[in-house]
Amino acid sequence: MQRRIFARGLLLILILSSLAAGCAPKRLAPLEPGAEPPPQGSSLVAPTLLGVGLVEAMEHLTLTVSGPAVVLDSQSRKRLHRFDQDGGKLQCSRQGDFVVWTVAGARSEHSGVILQPTDPSQRVTHDDKDYRGEFLVIPSPKTGGLTLINQVGLESYLCGVVPWEIGRHGKDKKAALSAQAVAARTYTISHLGSRRARGFDVYASVMDQVYKGSRHEDPLCNEAIEETAGLVLLSNGRLVDAYYSACCGGHSSRVEKVWPRKAETYLVNHLDSTGKGQKAFCSESKYFQWVEKWNAGRLEEILQETLPAYLAYMTMGERPAWARPTFTSRKPGVNPMQPGKLLDLEITDYTPSGRVAQLQVHTEAGIYHVRGDRVRWVLAPASGKPVILRSAGFELEKVRRDGQLTEITAQGRGFGHGIGLCQTGALEMAAQGYSAAEILVHYYPGSVLRQLATK
Repeated sequence: MQRRIFARGLLLILILSSLAAGCAPKRLAPLEPGAEPPPQGSSLVAPTLLGVGLVEAMEHLTLTVSGPAVVLDSQSRKRLHRFDQDGGKLQCSRQGDFVVWTVAGARSEHSGVILQPTDPSQRVTHDDKDYRGEFLVIPSPKTGGLTLINQVGLESYLCGVVPWEIGRHGKDKKAALSAQAVAARTYTISHLGSRRARGFDVYASVMDQVYKGSRHEDPLCNEAIEETAGLVLLSNGRLVDAYYSACCGGHSSRVEKVWPRKAETYLVNHLDSTGKGQKAFCSESKYFQWVEKWNAGRLEEILQETLPAYLAYMTMGERPAWARPTFTSRKPGVNPMQPGKLLDLEITDYTPSGRVAQLQVHTEAGIYHVRGDRVRWVLAPASGKPVILRSAGFELEKVRRDGQLTEITAQGRGFGHGIGLCQTGALEMAAQGYSAAEILVHYYPGSVLRQLATK
């Protein structure tokens, strides 16, 4: 079956290869004039099964299947039990380094077990959610308890991601759904094995991408996934870091200004519009502009938790060099993990996209230098909804009484980190008639599409 993404004008016409097994990947036309195509010899292969971490450190797991299925040893794949046409329930717990599993009173233990439907169209169920593929249960590597992993095909996984990440929309927004499918697929492939130490590839949460299985799939999203099957984005022959967020607030940001990451040519500052002075594609989002307020006492309470958490977070990996200095003591012997009374807040630097690059929080203990997107965690909303500040694109207004800080207001714009694809902007571009390819090149400039090979 031939799958196509239609582009306007001379920008792009993609003719995709057939889906026949063993077919060599084809080099596709660049998304924009002048972009370099990936090298012919690039090896990009879709995984046979993707490991999605659903839950960790669970004392007990109850898994069900409504039709014929088998329980397998995860190492040898030897059959341990067979469910008949009526399916059944698999109970799991942990004992030492083993998974103890029970079916209808029969009990055994193995290093890990798989619940696999006999019919691939059959679903497996946990916690009132249905999933394609199979379940793998292992002892949690980092903690006590058990880890539940959904082992599922890449395209089936995306069916449980796309509608939760960009929403459910009408056919006039389908190009945005297709762009989201390509971005989510690229993100997944580029992050394969990133959680290997935990026993899976990606989390089923905002730690990677929100994934909720198959019960509430969306037909139009599934159609967009099918029509873009196997397509990923490359830059200079490498998979792009296809980040995306809900609303960029009118201006996307450079990745190295927001996170401790190296600069990328396709993750740059650019307006979310057709040009300077033009209306932003995401301007109709309810999060395009927002206001968050704290009284000084409530924010002080929040900072007692978030500032120590920030210091701890910035001790790992490449973060220390990127974030230094993180704390300047007010006097000798101060414990930075006990911030004390809030005295002031000051934004000392902005990124070129208008996001906070450096926030100084003055307390009795000293000055906390908060960098980049982590200001959203430090300045957590008083209500707890959302859990972190919507965006780092904000300005502060402060009210003082008798010299004391009494109220703080953040006047902000956007929702999320603002790197890569802007989902509300993409939806508006689609409504205006832009193709999926045009949406992708707008948010990942200089990228090219490439068809994954299959094993």
